Amino acid sequence: MSAIKRVTNTSEAEALAALLNGDSRTKPTVVVTVASGHSEPYADVERIAAEIGDLADLYLVTTGGHTWAFSNKMTPGTQVYGGAGRVYPIGVAWNIDLKLAPLRFAWNRSEGKKLTAQLIDDALDMAAAAGLFDSERTASTRERRGGRVVSIMSERALVDLGSGDLASVPPQLAQAGVPIERVLAPGMHVEGVLEKKSRWLDIRESRPTAEEALKTYAVGDIVPAAVRSVLPGSADLRLHPDLTVEVFRSEVTGDPDDDLQALLTPGEVVLARVVATSPKWRLSLREVRENDSAREALSLYAGGPPWLDPDAPPPAPEAEPAASVVEPVETPRPPEVELPPPDTPAPSRPSITPAMMPRRKGEPVRAVRPTPPPSPAPTPATAAPAPPKKAAVQSMSLQVTAIKAENARLEAELADLRDQVSGLRNERVQFAKDLARAARQLETRDAELAKMRSQLRRAKQRNAPPEAAPPVFADRERGFRHLVEAAWARRIPVGEQPTRPLPDYSIGERFLDSVEALEGITIDKIADVVMEVLTGLAEQSTGRELHQLRTSAGGNAAPQSRPDGAVCYRASMQIHTPGARRLHFWKCPDGTIELSRVVVHDDMEP
Repeated sequence: MSAIKRVTNTSEAEALAALLNGDSRTKPTVVVTVASGHSEPYADVERIAAEIGDLADLYLVTTGGHTWAFSNKMTPGTQVYGGAGRVYPIGVAWNIDLKLAPLRFAWNRSEGKKLTAQLIDDALDMAAAAGLFDSERTASTRERRGGRVVSIMSERALVDLGSGDLASVPPQLAQAGVPIERVLAPGMHVEGVLEKKSRWLDIRESRPTAEEALKTYAVGDIVPAAVRSVLPGSADLRLHPDLTVEVFRSEVTGDPDDDLQALLTPGEVVLARVVATSPKWRLSLREVRENDSAREALSLYAGGPPWLDPDAPPPAPEAEPAASVVEPVETPRPPEVELPPPDTPAPSRPSITPAMMPRRKGEPVRAVRPTPPPSPAPTPATAAPAPPKKAAVQSMSLQVTAIKAENARLEAELADLRDQVSGLRNERVQFAKDLARAARQLETRDAELAKMRSQLRRAKQRNAPPEAAPPVFADRERGFRHLVEAAWARRIPVGEQPTRPLPDYSIGERFLDSVEALEGITIDKIADVVMEVLTGLAEQSTGRELHQLRTSAGGNAAPQSRPDGAVCYRASMQIHTPGARRLHFWKCPDGTIELSRVVVHDDMEP
């Protein structure tokens, strides 16, 4: 069980900030805060400590002025306060990419359970990414065990190891990033390594590889796939958590102007037809019709449930509260007023400055007009002087009267200040409720938008005319030349074809082999770019980035050339894509083009 370290003063808060921003941490750090006006956090820190064990450090920042000291030492957007929590991974990359350390928020105690679960999952995910589950330091506390899954609860699988000995399997020790109910099911037999202290059972080593699991898929099968990410012209689909297949616009829709971000939603489960299998997987969503029967998704473990559910709605993206919405606020209690002893001279009234008035951020200061102290009662000029003893009594009486009047005025001001503080607190509570309601509405709108994207894509698939089977050539070169000519006929208007003909060209001996070996781009796309190079369209397109291939990275390096005088050129077939694909070709002295190879961005060989 992780120790709960409490942060209660400025020096401790600044030390925590220095620790997070330093390079000495060897495990993730969980920071939980207490909301203003509360003495305990919304999150269950005892449960967090029990779940994370020694895989992460846990800090509880109490309410007080030191929350400002912590925030001031942190990079904007990385702070945590006001009842929220955050897990900071090892290193400091989260200072640049805020998604690496997401802010988890709760507006009240009823949301504390969700906050607790999120912080535990974040800590375990970061510990798994850092390899802490496999650390040799825990080798002495581990043993190999097996058992039967008896239930799925609280995002954990409960395993009976025999004789009532129980262990739990979190998603991070089965398949990270996949809900445990999509990985394991009651009744399954699992085996792995038991960590005796935490009672975690690590079953990852018994999980089949993606290649082994996907052996049952064949060309023509319609299978579920999860949308991992979407760009306007391409998307990444996952057939297995460890296998991602890139699909392009032409494999999703027949409209070349469609934006895939309007048709697909990250997290959505779609049906796709297998066009090619390992090692160069290809999928097509266009070739799926409503009445086609689909295969069930893979089971990640033998006897387990399908890891994808095509009928499940895509998860709504989590909206992180903006760092500027809520600031660490500590409202001081108004001071108690003490009555001075009777023989104390009446105190002069302290002036109330604007800085002393509680106000919301951005609210103009409301100045308080100081009230002058009451003037002493005038003594009639004709009054006879009182005896010394009687004069002292009268003076004391006047002082007491003045003090009572001042106290009454201060109490009235104090009551007004308390009313203002109470009003600000009520406004803050209402603001929190409004923000939570807006977040729920946003989640609903995101879900509706995802549903509409899916409906639009299916409508396009229903209305799309059936694709004619492409011609098949036994001769590879003849087949490729046909694709180039088809691209020319499709893209060059009839009126321009006489003035922009398709010239003769040659195909190098390594070109077609490189086309077959290159992954992540279709042969139709390659033929399109070749047509642009041959007709001169590539020279007019900034996206093609047409230039000579040089012998080195130096700006003055000579271009790659051959003894016959041919010069090698390079054209982009993709941009803004990891490992973007390139076309290499030779421009011969007589002006003809010889296709050399298709390569990835970092391959600079002609």
